[in-house]
Amino acid sequence: MLRRTLESAYGKTIGAVGNAVTRFVQSGPNRSNWVEVLYVVGVVLFMAGGVSAFFFPVADQSYIIYPAGGAQSISETVIDACVILLGGAGVYATYVSGRQTTKPRMVNLYLALALLLIALSVLLGIFVSDLKG
Repeated sequence: MLRRTLESAYGKTIGAVGNAVTRFVQSGPNRSNWVEVLYVVGVVLFMAGGVSAFFFPVADQSYIIYPAGGAQSISETVIDACVILLGGAGVYATYVSGRQTTKPRMVNLYLALALLLIALSVLLGIFVSDLKG
């Protein structure tokens, strides 16, 4: 019974994600979605240090986080981008919590989730900065 419930929940989740991706890809007349996604990816890439990692790479890319102040590995750029997106998701969840006026319990849930995401982003950023030296 537990297995059937978990498989059903997994199927629903994968189905919902698949439907969202299909709707996004098939939005024919609304081509601005691609421009918005490319814009966000570009801004996050610049904020994460993509220029430094791609044009001035470190000699040894085996480091996940290169322990020097002036150099950055590509994997560190990916980690920094994830930290930035995590903080951005927290800010967006804060915005959604303010707009959620129909159910008061949902406001608190969104706000708690937002604060958790922002705190996690800050802590991961500090951790990466500490490893950097």
